[in-house]
Amino acid sequence: MRLYDFKVYKYSYIYRFKGCLIITNAFMLKNKAIFFRIFIVFAFLVMPVFLMAQKKDRKKDRNKYQTVSEQDLINYSTLSAPEAVINHATGWARQNNGAWYSMKNEIPFSDQKANKNNTGVRKLGYDNFIQLEMRSLTINNKQYNVLIKKYRDGAYEFPVLKEDWKGFNSLDFYVFPSIKLFKILPDSVTFNEAYAVDLNVLTRGTIKNYTHKNWKSILVEQAEQTHLGEQINGFDLIIAVFPIKNNGKEVCRFRLIKSFDNNYLRSIYTAPNHREELFRSEFYEVKYYVFKNFIQAAKDNYVKVTPATGTGDTFHNYYNWGILKYRVGDYIKAIEYFQKAIALHPDTKDFMPFAYLGNAQSKLHRYSDAIGSYDRALEINPDNVMQYSNWVRNYFNRGVAKYYLGDMKGACKDWNKALELGFGPAHDYIVEYCNKKEK
Repeated sequence: MRLYDFKVYKYSYIYRFKGCLIITNAFMLKNKAIFFRIFIVFAFLVMPVFLMAQKKDRKKDRNKYQTVSEQDLINYSTLSAPEAVINHATGWARQNNGAWYSMKNEIPFSDQKANKNNTGVRKLGYDNFIQLEMRSLTINNKQYNVLIKKYRDGAYEFPVLKEDWKGFNSLDFYVFPSIKLFKILPDSVTFNEAYAVDLNVLTRGTIKNYTHKNWKSILVEQAEQTHLGEQINGFDLIIAVFPIKNNGKEVCRFRLIKSFDNNYLRSIYTAPNHREELFRSEFYEVKYYVFKNFIQAAKDNYVKVTPATGTGDTFHNYYNWGILKYRVGDYIKAIEYFQKAIALHPDTKDFMPFAYLGNAQSKLHRYSDAIGSYDRALEINPDNVMQYSNWVRNYFNRGVAKYYLGDMKGACKDWNKALELGFGPAHDYIVEYCNKKEK
C-alpha cells in the first residue's frame, strides 16, 4: 500500500507539470522567444522546489518502508500441519418417536427414519463431517490452535424452487487460545460427568468449496487481522464433552456448538445443571482414546513460556522460547535463545537444544555451525527411549549439512548410519545421492 501511495503522489506532480506545459504550448506558438524566456524562469524557480518536495517525500516513504520491514521481521504467523485428526465418528440423534438413530460421520435429522426423502439438503443430515483437524497457529508469539471441520455441503442453483442441487465440500475454522486445550482435556478427567468449555475464539469462519481456494492463507489472514484489531469477532464456540465408562468400555460424546461472543450465553451453556441437557437430542461419539489423543497431541505441542527479561530466566524458559521462535520461522531469534539456554546449562544431558540449534543454523545456511551443533547432540545419549528417534535424526541432518558443504563422503556416511539405526527416510537419500556416485 505504501508503495502504491508513493507512485500516485509522484505522478500527480508530473501531471501538474504537464498541465503547465500545455498552457505554455499555446503561448509558444505566438512568440517563441518570449516562451523560451518564461520557460527558463519557470524551470529555475519551480523545479528546485519540486525536486526538494519529491526528495522529501521519497525519504519519508523510505522511512515508512523500513519501519514496515522491521515489523515484518518479527510478525511471523504460521499455520502448522495437522497435529491430530478424527476421521470417523458415530452421529446420534433422538427421533421424534423417542428412539435413537445413528449414522456414520453424520448426525441424522430428528425425522430421519420416518422421512425417506434423501435429496438436496437432506443429503447432508442435520450435521456431518469428513474430517476434524487440530492445527496450531502462532501470531506475534501468541499461541493459538485451530479446530477445522471439513464437511459435505452444497447449494441449490434455484433455492426458491429447491432445484438443481450442487454438492461440494466446505470447512469451518475456529481459532482459539491454546491454553483452552487444558480445559477441554484436563489432566484428571471424571467419567460419566458432562462438561462444556467455551473456547473464547479469536475468530471463526466458513470457506465454501474450499478445495478450489487457498483456504490456509484466508484463514491466517483473517486471524492476523482479528489479532491486530482490524476485524471484530462476534462469535464463539462451545465444546461439550461427555466421557463415559460403562462395563469396561470408554467412549466420549462431544458436540461443537456455535454461539456468540456473549457472557450470558456462555454461562448458560457451561452451567453445571445444563451440561447433560446438551446431549439430550444429538451428539457425536468416538472411542475415548480417539478424543483424548486428538486433544493431547495439540497439548503436547504447546510451549509454556514466560517473558524473557534477561534476569532470572531459566534454561527451560530460554529453550522453550527457542522452540517457539523456531516453529514460526524466526531462526535468528531461535538461535539466540538456544544459545542462551546452553550457556546457562552447558553440561545439559538433554541433546534437544543442540539438535534444534543445528536445525536453525541449517535453515540459515550456516552449515559448518550446524555440524558442530549436531556433533554436540550426538555426544549425548538419550535418557528416554521415546527420544531415540529424534536423536537418530541428528545423523541424518548432519549428513544434509555435509552435503551442502560438498562433503559427499561424509554425508553418505551419516545417512547410512541413520538408516542403520532405524531412520527409514535416509534410504531414499542414499539411493539418490550415494549409490549413483558408486556406479
